[in-house]
Amino acid sequence: MELGIIITLITIAFSFGIWFHRISNRLDRVDKSLIPLVLLHKKELIEYYLEKGILPNPSITPRKQYLIDRLRTETISLAEYQELSTILKREKEEAKRANNTDAFVAILGLITLIAILVSLSKE
Repeated sequence: MELGIIITLITIAFSFGIWFHRISNRLDRVDKSLIPLVLLHKKELIEYYLEKGILPNPSITPRKQYLIDRLRTETISLAEYQELSTILKREKEEAKRANNTDAFVAILGLITLIAILVSLSKE
């Protein structure tokens, strides 16, 4: 009886390992196919953010405008990426509290773009 339980546990652990490996590979493929899509639409993501994502509309500080301009021209540094990301995370929470779906989606799109650009610049 103990041997049956041990065999069952080993089978379950092995099956879970195979399942986890397959899911991991599929997620990696999704990541690799989404990165070019996000980079391809960088201009549109920034324009959508400028149109819908600035809270309260149409406020934009000179520093945030500077960071967005640097993002557009691809001359932004890693420290500036982090600063813009912090600003956007604060805005994301404000949009969530205000139930502003358009702003929330625009901010998430820009946060995703920044995360991808940071990961690519580190490589």
